[in-house]
Amino acid sequence: MKFQFIARCGEESLPLEVNIDYRPGKQAQRARRVAVGELLAALGIEEATIDASGEERVIVSTGDGLWVIAEGGSIVERRGAI
Repeated sequence: MKFQFIARCGEESLPLEVNIDYRPGKQAQRARRVAVGELLAALGIEEATIDASGEERVIVSTGDGLWVIAEGGSIVERRGAI
């Protein structure tokens, strides 16, 4: 399954693409966790505070700023044809 996310910090944005194997159940939460790791790797950051309490977004607080990760793209692009 392919998920598209956008990470934003102020005026800066970074597209993130996550590919995970299909498993029964909710995949979006798992994909958001992988997206956090992708963001930290892209920024070269090893430590961050993560708030994943929201249904549609994850907030990642780093020493450089506050990043918000939300799903990007259309449903068809993210999850394939319905």
